Amino acid sequence: MANETPSIKAVVVAATPSPEEDRTARLGAEAKDEMEMVALHAAEKAAWAEEEEDDINYLGKANDNEADAREFRDTWNRIFSDVYGCFEDTTKIPNKRYTFKKPKWPQWASEPTTLQIFSVKVARIRGGLRWPLHVFGMVAIRDCADQNRNMIFDRSRDNCQILTQEVPYLKLTGPSRAVMLSDPATFEVNLKVKGTTESDDECLSFLAVSYINYEGVHSYHLTREYHSRLSTLEFALGSMSFSVEATIALRITSGDWPSGFRAKFTASTTSISCAKVILLDSGDDKVSVVGHARNITLSRSVVSVEYFAEQLEVCAKALQGDHVVAGRHMFFKARKDGVSDGTLRLGFCTLGVTIYWSLIGY
Repeated sequence: MANETPSIKAVVVAATPSPEEDRTARLGAEAKDEMEMVALHAAEKAAWAEEEEDDINYLGKANDNEADAREFRDTWNRIFSDVYGCFEDTTKIPNKRYTFKKPKWPQWASEPTTLQIFSVKVARIRGGLRWPLHVFGMVAIRDCADQNRNMIFDRSRDNCQILTQEVPYLKLTGPSRAVMLSDPATFEVNLKVKGTTESDDECLSFLAVSYINYEGVHSYHLTREYHSRLSTLEFALGSMSFSVEATIALRITSGDWPSGFRAKFTASTTSISCAKVILLDSGDDKVSVVGHARNITLSRSVVSVEYFAEQLEVCAKALQGDHVVAGRHMFFKARKDGVSDGTLRLGFCTLGVTIYWSLIGY
């Protein structure tokens, strides 16, 4: 019989901790949990303190801004009323001022740095306000050209805009002419939230804040936040160097804008291509076409364009919801005066585009 080699089996015996070792491990785990809780409470306390400090800073800035806004009317009347009339007057300087005529004095018109206003949104709300907001009132800017209001947004209580948390942007209707930055400009804001009755209306934003431009060779995009007691407004802006004014007109030259298609017309410059000036976003409304020339009624029409080596882009889109059904764009080289014409063919209709160029001045 062959010899059998016995198999060797390793037997592993689990060590059982002694009561003292078990107690030590348990105490260590409890200490670790306690340290984690202490760290968590410390982090929460630091976050609360930071939030409380932010609230204090926010309220401090809001109170300062509202105090400045209350004083602004008296200051303006004391300095400017003899020359520029009533505090509520809007700018008397039209767009297209030097499109078809030369300035009487050459030094009165040039290519200055101007302010492009891309958008204004309600970035934050406080004090018990809840979305949606039924907003009315005005946003204007005053510059050194005539110190009167150049309206950006203007709605009566009976014509509120409904803002939601998803779409908190004001539907801008201005400026009516280019905004000069040779001297500081002033944003003037008086926005309210409509209540059940007029006595229930609340002040959303009350401001009179100076915008000081730090002029450079190149144009640039920027944002500014301005605080009031119940809200923070965020302005998306462009500092446009060596710029001219472009007033944009669109008309339907053939075909029709189809019912049920949302129209979105925008303008931008090649220097700040990331930001667009919304000329019209029709939403659910019908595109308004007026007169024998079939001119399209735009919400905004004036933009600033750098004169040297930059171009204006005009874009037209037809959408169903957020889906682009048709879209075309074209570029225009900046000019100091005169008119540029172009055509955008969308298939169902053709749009004529006219740009009225002008120097900017007093």
